[in-house]
Amino acid sequence: MRRTNAAAILLAGLLGSGTSCGLGGAPGAGSNGLASPLGGAPRLGVTEVAIGPDFQAVAGQTVYVPVYSHVFTSDDARPFRLAVTLSVRNTDQVQPIILVSVKYHDRDGRLVRDTLKKPLRIAPLASMDFFVEENDTTGGSSASYLLEWVAERSVSAPVAEAVMIGTASTQGISFVCPGRVVAER
Repeated sequence: MRRTNAAAILLAGLLGSGTSCGLGGAPGAGSNGLASPLGGAPRLGVTEVAIGPDFQAVAGQTVYVPVYSHVFTSDDARPFRLAVTLSVRNTDQVQPIILVSVKYHDRDGRLVRDTLKKPLRIAPLASMDFFVEENDTTGGSSASYLLEWVAERSVSAPVAEAVMIGTASTQGISFVCPGRVVAER
């Protein structure tokens, strides 16, 4: 009982220490300079697919996700660097979705990199993460991801959100930005 309470208090403290940069809506770069999906090993829940000419999408969205490679602190506007994890979660319990594109844009709206080489099939309740290293400032202070997903059957909309985290000395910062649907299929 005592261990359970301590774990619950620790979890509540960790969750309570972050903030959100927006209200929920529908919702990296590796050392080689390319966006790097987390967990690069083959996974059962996420597989590359080829979309053939006979593919008929009946559902899909384009989702905008704000991200921050740094935020400014103090009166002299010093940048505080942040690592970014973009998480795309299939919330449907039965049907897969296909992630068609994940594009990283800088604060001026220019394409920095196209993250996906091939579309990804995300199994029911599975997720895919993409990481931007803390030292990658190519996106600027207010970068964004634009992602597109489709499905062959009606599905519940996936959740797309970015988690930003950074530490320096004894200071740490973390927050979450939910994605917003900008186009429906």
